[in-house]
Amino acid sequence: MLPEGLGTFALLSFTSLFAITNPLVATPLYLALTEGHTEQEKRRTLRLAVTTGAVVLVVFALLGGAIFQFFGITIHAFRIAGGIIIFGIAIEMLQVKRSRMKATSEEEAEAMEKAEVGITPLGVPMIVGPGAITTVMVLAGDAPGFLHVVVLFGAMAVVLGSIYGVLRAGPMVTDVLGQSGVNVLTRIMGLLLAVIAVQFVLDGVHGFLVPILAGGGG
Repeated sequence: MLPEGLGTFALLSFTSLFAITNPLVATPLYLALTEGHTEQEKRRTLRLAVTTGAVVLVVFALLGGAIFQFFGITIHAFRIAGGIIIFGIAIEMLQVKRSRMKATSEEEAEAMEKAEVGITPLGVPMIVGPGAITTVMVLAGDAPGFLHVVVLFGAMAVVLGSIYGVLRAGPMVTDVLGQSGVNVLTRIMGLLLAVIAVQFVLDGVHGFLVPILAGGGG
């Protein structure tokens, strides 16, 4: 029998990671950086970018607890801080602005002159930025058991696979959706992300207040 809440955790893991990574936002930069490349070079760059993102997410998901202990950070404090960061990204998505937490215009201009762009800026921070790292650390901290951790890693794999597919089909996706369609989907994901961010903050505040209220009541 599966643990209670596993399905909800799986849905939260996938939706939050997919919304925060938002491959539609990364598509124009990927197309610009690989313009003039052969199909083989484009596939190699994309594989390197997705692999880089996967390594970063796995490392922070596995080491999140150790990082908290080393710096003396509670998961509740990280939920609140992470929720605020993610909420800021969500507001930018609702306004259809490219998040400066992913890549600044200066970084993008510098990237246009680089020979290898798979690791940075595509892998980090366009595909996996501070928001995605924060999300996996919070989710890993919330995972009550081994199966939840497996589900989280499964969600990460599905999301990264989806990113690979969207970016590979970048020209077709942008042609079919058009800029208006991309903007609408970005706003929808921004709204979803804002709700998730608020829930992170509420969970963090609840985690702080319950022990205090319980102590006061005793």
